[in-house]
Amino acid sequence: MSIKTVQNIIHKKTITVQCQTPLADIIDMLVKSQQSQLPVVNNNDKLIGMVSIIDCQKALLHSAYHCDQPVIVNDIMAKNYASLSLDQQLSEVAITTQLYNENIFPVQHEGKFVGIIKRVDLLIELNNELSLCSKRH
Repeated sequence: MSIKTVQNIIHKKTITVQCQTPLADIIDMLVKSQQSQLPVVNNNDKLIGMVSIIDCQKALLHSAYHCDQPVIVNDIMAKNYASLSLDQQLSEVAITTQLYNENIFPVQHEGKFVGIIKRVDLLIELNNELSLCSKRH
């Protein structure tokens, strides 16, 4: 396997949300981006959470039932999440991300959010490496 890192498959241009983003806006962004999760960042681009379709679905059901106050990202985001660094080798990432159900992983560099990697891109890269191995034999 070649030594590729997260840097090789990162998506740097990605949609992020801020703490005060209303639920309806989050849902709109998730639908438009066709992603299952979005990174939540503060004003300094520091990653502070992740918000998912499931988080939004739960919030909608709860709000509809209780007619609660408007929901914002800060109310529903996950504060525990797997995050990656730019210099991590993809082979290591493939092993460690098996422990998580998420399909999107935020990437941080020097304490700031810099992008995401998608599990599907990791899968494609691993498959390409496997194809190269089989051609060598």
